[in-house]
Amino acid sequence: MKKCLLVVSVLSVAACADLDELLVNPNGVAPDQADASSLYNNIQLAFNDIQNDPYFFAAGLARMDAETGGFTYTATHQPTEFDGMWGDFYAEFLPDADAFIALAEPLGQNAAVASVKIMKAYGYMQFADLFGDVPLTEAGQGNAETPITNPSRTPGAEVYAAANAMLDEAIAQLEGADDFTVAFDNFYGGKAADWQALARTLKLRNAVTTRLVGGGSAVQGIVDAGDIIDQNNENFEWHYGANRNNPNNRHPFYNDSYEENDGVYQSNWYMWLMAESKGFIDPRTRYYFFRQDKNIFPSAVQSDPNAFDCIFTAVPNPDVIPPWYEAVSEDMPYCLGSYDLGYFGRDHLNGSGIPPDGQYRTVFGLYPAGGRYDDGQTNEVVQNAGTDGALGAGIEPIWQASFTHFILAEAALTGNYDADAGELLEKAMKLSFDRVTSFESLVDGSEVIATVPVTVTIADTYADDESVEEYIDFVMDEYESADDTGKLAIVAREYLIALYGNGLEAYNLYRRTCLPMDVQPAIDPNPGSFIRSALYPSVHINRNLNATQKGSFTEPVFWDTNDASCNY
Repeated sequence: MKKCLLVVSVLSVAACADLDELLVNPNGVAPDQADASSLYNNIQLAFNDIQNDPYFFAAGLARMDAETGGFTYTATHQPTEFDGMWGDFYAEFLPDADAFIALAEPLGQNAAVASVKIMKAYGYMQFADLFGDVPLTEAGQGNAETPITNPSRTPGAEVYAAANAMLDEAIAQLEGADDFTVAFDNFYGGKAADWQALARTLKLRNAVTTRLVGGGSAVQGIVDAGDIIDQNNENFEWHYGANRNNPNNRHPFYNDSYEENDGVYQSNWYMWLMAESKGFIDPRTRYYFFRQDKNIFPSAVQSDPNAFDCIFTAVPNPDVIPPWYEAVSEDMPYCLGSYDLGYFGRDHLNGSGIPPDGQYRTVFGLYPAGGRYDDGQTNEVVQNAGTDGALGAGIEPIWQASFTHFILAEAALTGNYDADAGELLEKAMKLSFDRVTSFESLVDGSEVIATVPVTVTIADTYADDESVEEYIDFVMDEYESADDTGKLAIVAREYLIALYGNGLEAYNLYRRTCLPMDVQPAIDPNPGSFIRSALYPSVHINRNLNATQKGSFTEPVFWDTNDASCNY
């Protein structure tokens, strides 16, 4: 019967493949061949795919990455965008997760089962954050005689409640549980205590995410109840490998920037936020971004003017700024993220054609992509068939200790947690710096990059303690002199910087707080309304008789109660 249910669940939420392909997946584990180890491996691989899928959608809206699909929000994002993610979750992840639970729970594999329940809960939360109401209670239900092939959607608030219930169940199941070895655990190596801390932390994450609808009242109790992720050795991160083929297990960002094609555009505003907005460079900037050519202005502009498309000027011009940019901030970057430092990406919603600028684009760096560290001396083109930097052995930062401290600072400032928000902010920044600079171990710091006038190695250019302390002191001085609104804006800004690589939490932060302030507007003065939730995937609308498309992507998810005039 369980075998039939697995097939029915695949049919009930049909993904983008043909039904015959879904019934017999040559790359997956057939129900009659399933074993605990194979199922668990598939579960974790599918789960991480689901984390990757919404990155550019969410990060682009949060200005963490460049939005380049069009000049308006309507042109940039379409219902087909999440067809793959929908199938990955409903037709791949959930059937395997339910099959593993049914197989392993009777065998007393409590920690492994609990870890799957935690991933399942997070997946549902993620879907509720992106889409709002999604199939839950009827998804994958029924039997061979009466299958539910057109599952109805469950309200987002109920999805969150069900996810919290799964987390509570997992926490209880992990109490006193032994570590597990039934399969390879890429996240925590089968450590039950770490999975339990994650489950508690995700409940905290949910409470802060839903604070506008009363969820914040749970924050204090969750923190008081026990261990949460508050140190970097507890981070919930997917660890990528450095293998190029069979399989390619490198970070997707590395695949994007370090093969033979031009990498995606980085966000000019986000690079400016880090490199220039404070009057000095954030020490993490050279870990986040690699400049293939740091002499963009005026050298590259003069020698290759056809490589640039700035919309309102033929080439980058530091003396020109669109008036609607200036209305937000006189310092708003335009066309380049930094003229002096050579950070070159694209402005928000610049959907123009692609000039021959691949050799000039700033690309993903060492953190979290496993790319190259920007030492400022050996800047060069990196489309070298995957032979640069840390070879893609980066991470997917799904939840880090710094994130915990940032949301607790937010909770303290909004009256949901009794603690010193400033102390939490300071600790959050220190944890972020520690995690980012730890990536130095992935590259050879002893490599000599200059010999005149003195010998300089890559390690000599790393962020030192003094520069990190100066950065933190600057932010804390700024924080102490700000009013309550300004304090929250600073927390949000620093959280957005620390979130690099995690688009969903950046998008959630933006919708929840309407912060940080003074973000870059669209390059078109009339881009249309901001996207407050994703349209349902076409596979869901076209293949489910009970499914209807939402009226507009301006419809907020249940926890977003901000006015439409919010700082979007």
